[in-house]
Amino acid sequence: MKKIHLIRHAESEANAAIDPESTTKYFDARITYKGKQQAQNKYLELKDLKFDLYVCSPLTRTMETFSIIFPAKIPIIVDCIREHSFHSCDVGRQPSDLKKDFPKYDFSDLKDYWWNNNKVIDEKQIIKETHSDTKGRFDKFKHWLDSRNEKNIAVVSHGMFLSQVTGEMLDNCGHYIWEYK
Repeated sequence: MKKIHLIRHAESEANAAIDPESTTKYFDARITYKGKQQAQNKYLELKDLKFDLYVCSPLTRTMETFSIIFPAKIPIIVDCIREHSFHSCDVGRQPSDLKKDFPKYDFSDLKDYWWNNNKVIDEKQIIKETHSDTKGRFDKFKHWLDSRNEKNIAVVSHGMFLSQVTGEMLDNCGHYIWEYK
């Protein structure tokens, strides 16, 4: 049995937007000051736990959250755990751009246009996913987990993606323990 700690990213600029439809201007949104505080509180809550593996979505808000909660750790970046693509905040950035902001992280397995299943598009284009698309990525993630030997895993991801396990939308920096076969 694997014990997987699912953590939703901290509050992002898009989460804090007064008009949720205004998120079209928050491409690959960063976390807010409040989000940094949420992540710091989660760090204090989890600092004594030891994990065998650390996993993170390649969207900026998750990597910023991860770097606060687990400051001395380097995650495996897994693109299939990204958010359900619906708004601009769900549009990612090229690995070479991410490397500038997160120089210690390894993006070598991340392809260009990873947020669009590696298909070339206008980088500011929002390609909306169906729930079936997101479920397919979730199945891919479970297959990836099956290939791993680690038993105690920390995952920093997104509300809609994680709701496939939790059955609800976690709050920003919400935490759910998933016991996976």
